[in-house]
Amino acid sequence: MSQPPPATQIEVLQALKLLGEAYPTFQVSRASVEVYVGLLRDLPAALLEQAALEHISRSAFFPTIAELRGAAFDLLEAANPSLSAHEAWLVVQDEIQRAGHAGQPEFTDSLLIQAVDALGWRQLCLSDNPIADRAHFVQVYQALIERRKQEQRRPRDVRRFIALQAGSPAALLEPPLPTP
Repeated sequence: MSQPPPATQIEVLQALKLLGEAYPTFQVSRASVEVYVGLLRDLPAALLEQAALEHISRSAFFPTIAELRGAAFDLLEAANPSLSAHEAWLVVQDEIQRAGHAGQPEFTDSLLIQAVDALGWRQLCLSDNPIADRAHFVQVYQALIERRKQEQRRPRDVRRFIALQAGSPAALLEPPLPTP
């Protein structure tokens, strides 16, 4: 399933208009509007609108860009929650019972796969210290969740800049958003 396209300048302005109507005493300069548009335009329009409504329902104050982006990604996470570290560990335990150290585990969660790879499938299966294994797994899995959240929450152009600095050829496939 493909992702919805990023918001157009007009769609970001419509979300800002909605916020302006909800906070009529707040004055925003033209330069500030341009910054809001530049840093919110990578979000799909419907998500941005829902983030604005979420913020309006929870705050008496006009949102910062960070608050709007945070609300947007909180909505996405609520719609598609990650496994908790405990749930992920239970999946690993089930696979250890099913596949064993000689078998091939079957995981669908990419973060779970990365955490198991970091700790070693065979080591997890043959370990005689499941309490320590669980603690290490939880630590690795939570760090991976946090890293993914940070990466996803970055504006598209910032993600592209980082990828270009790291020499990632994939960054060249994702063109920067046009300037407003």
